[in-house]
Amino acid sequence: MREALGLASNKPTKQKIEKSQKRTLTYLLVELSVRKPSGGPPFRFQYKSNSISTLQAQLDAEKAVRKQGLDMWALLDIRQVTE
Repeated sequence: MREALGLASNKPTKQKIEKSQKRTLTYLLVELSVRKPSGGPPFRFQYKSNSISTLQAQLDAEKAVRKQGLDMWALLDIRQVTE
């Protein structure tokens, strides 16, 4: 009767709280082909960006490559990943 009138307490159960607290992680994965400044074969560099803009994610990845002292060779892929 209390439920029908809307007077029942609607306390979430422990199971509902755990499900609502489980968050999905979404990010852009940028893959670049990079080289060492001394040359050599190119290798794959992966960068995770929290930006929603693919262009901003690419720029951030290129900045991270330069910060590590590597030379960017080519952009391989940009894709959205949800975990």
